Amino acid sequence: MHIVITCGDPNGIGVEVMVKALTEWRSEADSENTVRFSVVANAATLKRYAVELGLPLSIDGEHVTLGAVRCGLLPCETEPELAPGRLRADAGALALEALERAAAAVLDGSAQAVVTMPIAKKALYLAGSTFPGQTEFFAARSGIANPMMVLCGEGIRVGLASIHLPLSAVPDTISKEVVYERISVLNRSLQQDFACPEARIAVLGLNPHAGENGEIGNEEIHHITPAIEAARADGIVVKGPFPADGFFAHGDWKRYDGILAMYHDQGLIPLKMLARGAGVNFTAGLPIVRTSPDHGTAFSLAGKGVADARSALQALRSAYSIARARQQYDIR
Repeated sequence: MHIVITCGDPNGIGVEVMVKALTEWRSEADSENTVRFSVVANAATLKRYAVELGLPLSIDGEHVTLGAVRCGLLPCETEPELAPGRLRADAGALALEALERAAAAVLDGSAQAVVTMPIAKKALYLAGSTFPGQTEFFAARSGIANPMMVLCGEGIRVGLASIHLPLSAVPDTISKEVVYERISVLNRSLQQDFACPEARIAVLGLNPHAGENGEIGNEEIHHITPAIEAARADGIVVKGPFPADGFFAHGDWKRYDGILAMYHDQGLIPLKMLARGAGVNFTAGLPIVRTSPDHGTAFSLAGKGVADARSALQALRSAYSIARARQQYDIR
């Protein structure tokens, strides 16, 4: 199996956590040489970053050596000025070029998964990108209109009905059709990507107390509950809508394979607290496997050598396990 890893914004912590995660990579798959990695980056930038932070990295032609781990190199031409902690258009240009190279590799089948290190959205905009995030980038390159962001931690997976939207815009996106489609995408992903053939799904309400029978909003009555009933009629094991606060506070999430949250922070705040620094962002509903750490560029930590690589390491492991699960699902 071949997994490609993008460098992300070189002025953030992406290169650092990537190097640390690859250096720490240990698994049965690795010991049996059934998985290989390739780093998508500018070689000169990698070298400068490694020197500044004292990272165990060397480059020899088309290979990168990280401690005892030897990876391929998919070189990028963009060579930005290295300025840890600073927002720069040239850094965004490198991040964007790395995404394009990685997308080409997974879409043509030369790689089976991609792991993306964090980018700065504003740097991408400065470089000419119009995508609000990497999720939307890979969806566009895959020809998929509505990707689903799924955040994963130990024993918990949270899918989002809406992704990078202002909170004021969320209610207008919640309809029976949208919620039903999101339940269906999550159900299929749980089956093919996480080996849950009879997935159990919980759906959260949009409003406090899930609307309190219409007293605090009626989206649950008019849209969310009818979508759940339609999905259940089609054989999906799904329950809700649940009030989000009590659902997480009382441990109800432990009884489900997947949870559908209505908006970004509703699902991601509890997920990140439960994941304790080891969460993974997975884009469901694509023909490719794409994961990333659940954090951003952390400019305040960039260049200091103190970044926590647990989420990046788990993103590598998840990319491998999801790609393998998908292969087994296709065989069945």
